[in-house]
Amino acid sequence: MLIPKYWAQYKQRFDSKTEFNESPKQATIKRYGWSDTSQEAALVHAKERVANAHSRWLAGEDIVRRERREEYNDSNGIPIREEIISEHGFSENGLIEGNLENRLFDTQLIVTRNSYGAKVANVNNIAIIDVDHDDLLHQKFPDSYDKQGFMGISIIDKSQPSSMKIKVWSFVLVFILIASSIAWLGLSWFWLLVIMVVVTAYLWQQASKRDKVRAQKRADDLASLSLFIKDLIQKRVASHPKESFRLYETPAGFRIIATHDTAVPNDDLVTQWFAYFHADANYVRLCQAQQCFRARLTAKPWRMSEVENNKLAKDIPAKDFWFANDNAVDNKDLQQSKELALDKESRKQWITYYDEYAKNYQACRYIESFSGFNTDHQLKHNVIQTFIDWHDSACQADKELQLA
Repeated sequence: MLIPKYWAQYKQRFDSKTEFNESPKQATIKRYGWSDTSQEAALVHAKERVANAHSRWLAGEDIVRRERREEYNDSNGIPIREEIISEHGFSENGLIEGNLENRLFDTQLIVTRNSYGAKVANVNNIAIIDVDHDDLLHQKFPDSYDKQGFMGISIIDKSQPSSMKIKVWSFVLVFILIASSIAWLGLSWFWLLVIMVVVTAYLWQQASKRDKVRAQKRADDLASLSLFIKDLIQKRVASHPKESFRLYETPAGFRIIATHDTAVPNDDLVTQWFAYFHADANYVRLCQAQQCFRARLTAKPWRMSEVENNKLAKDIPAKDFWFANDNAVDNKDLQQSKELALDKESRKQWITYYDEYAKNYQACRYIESFSGFNTDHQLKHNVIQTFIDWHDSACQADKELQLA
């Protein structure tokens, strides 16, 4: 799994002259470094990356001068940057907490806190498939929803897809005729204003009615997705009787966990599952880049009533707390570093409140298990059962709580 424990950033200014231009050419290059060993090793790595970028710059390559602070970006070669909360290993005897470097486990679990404060499970070889409502809506109703889950404009009344356009153009022509008549006869423009108000109210009423119909259709379609995903899983285990899965509901979709055997994100079989169950594309890329599967364990802050009631800030403070003590090249950097250092205390307090409030919500809700075997079939791997028990407890999947 690519989840570094330590991070650093390093900046350096460079001057360069070319044979065509004697005036110095300046560049400030910033790179991130990471390590599982120490903060010092992370800084050494950052300096090495700056030196490498400098060499390519001198060679005339058009480089990125300053890397952005992006938490999730598999395209720039930088691992995911999340605070590690705990590390666990799984054995036949159950869950073992501790430093994964000191023990050899086939199944490893790292719990992190993501960029908005929620806890996330990262497991190397127990397949978790994240499916969004939007992807399923497009698959089940391809004529009604696009790949982002947006509803088409004319799906409510396909027999008259341009009826609204005809109405609008008709009103435009009427306005032109009335305005021309008023100008020709020298009448009061008050009547045109009255007509415009009446027509606008009518169009607004029609649009509101149409929006309600669309909202109701979307609600009905979303309600049908549970049966749709269940049918997909049932067909899969019917054709692959050695496979078994657990299905969970999430606030914006579904979570599927393979329970019959271990697998890694780059396995061909996992790639088949991702495609068959219409897994979220961003989730798939992140799993493959980070070499593990992910599952959010606690609520998204903005879905919690405590945020709405101003008991908890929506955003976690000091998202860039990693870099408060790294090198700076100007006074502005020094000031930002001091501010980040001060925000660390606010971050700790926010986390304390968040973790307490998050106990009132569940990240997913267990729905059903599916297996190609008979109902007495037991999981092949004790480690998978141990992970399932741990996962369901951490997510509060069996409780009657609000999904968030």
